Amino acid sequence: MIVTIQYKELTIEVFDDPSFTQNPDSPTSYDKIYQLEKHKVYRPISQHGIVVYRDNIKIASAILLASAGGTSVSIDSIVIDQDDLVTTCSNCVFSLSLPNLKLNWATEVDWATCFSVRQYKDSYITHGEMTISRIDREGKITWEYGGADIFVCHSEGEPFQMYEDYIALIDFNGTKYKIDYNGRTL
Repeated sequence: MIVTIQYKELTIEVFDDPSFTQNPDSPTSYDKIYQLEKHKVYRPISQHGIVVYRDNIKIASAILLASAGGTSVSIDSIVIDQDDLVTTCSNCVFSLSLPNLKLNWATEVDWATCFSVRQYKDSYITHGEMTISRIDREGKITWEYGGADIFVCHSEGEPFQMYEDYIALIDFNGTKYKIDYNGRTL
C-alpha cells in the first residue's frame, strides 16, 4: 500500500518496500537508512520507504527497517505533526523532520509490534500488540498499559478506539478495557 500525504508544498509517499536490501545491487535505493539496532546484522521484517517531493521533484528519501513483528503502511501508521513525520515500523515509532527526513528520534514502543500511532494533544498514543503507550514529542514513553492478552480482536469490535475522555480497548479474549489519557484504568 502507498499512502500519499499533501503537507504544505510537499507530497509525501510512505510505502512498504520488501525488495530493498542493504547490498549495492538492491533494486531500490534511499538517501538515508534508519534502523534502531544499527550495530546488528539482521534481516528486517518491516521495510517502509518514504519519498518527499516538491513540485514533482524528489528532494529526500529514507527507508525504515525493523525486525520485530511485521507491519504494513496504513493511514493509521502515519502522523504529520508540525514539520515532523511520525510513523510506525514494526514495533517502533520514528520521527523524521520534513522535508529532509532527518531522524529526530526512534523509540521501541511495544515488545511485539505497533499497529498505529495517533496524535493526542502534544503527544502520541500508540496501539501495540502487547501495550498501549503514550510518548512525548521527544520520543520518550510517558506510560504503557498492558492487558491480560494481546490487543487484537478475536471477535467483533475494534481493539483500539480513542474518544475525547478515554481509550477503549478489547483484547484477544474479548475482555474490554477503558483507560484515561494518563494510562489509568477507569
